[in-house]
Amino acid sequence: MKTTSTDDWRDTGMNFNEYQLLAEQTAIYDNEFYPVASLMVEAAELADLFVKPVLRGDAVDVDRTKLVSEAGDVLWNLAVLLKRNNIKLEDVAIFNIEKLRSRMARGVIQGSGGDR
Repeated sequence: MKTTSTDDWRDTGMNFNEYQLLAEQTAIYDNEFYPVASLMVEAAELADLFVKPVLRGDAVDVDRTKLVSEAGDVLWNLAVLLKRNNIKLEDVAIFNIEKLRSRMARGVIQGSGGDR
């Protein structure tokens, strides 16, 4: 993979591994627990975009820019957390799809709980 400081990836797209390497370059913090704690906070902020309007009885139209921004924060924290644990984001994505396909094939995709 070539890492570039330009915005060429905007035209050609970006894969999980490229994103993870670029995210890691911006991972500057003092406490190694930061991406774990921040992941929880950012995931809650993402969920709040949907939950708060429903609880208030408002329209559920979510601002696309806010949604993309919060989802990006979640993705950054996850990518950094995994990288610091020597796990490729791409491997997680592949593992997850394989797990979901297995559940679909076995007819347990709508089940509850962990291993099914």
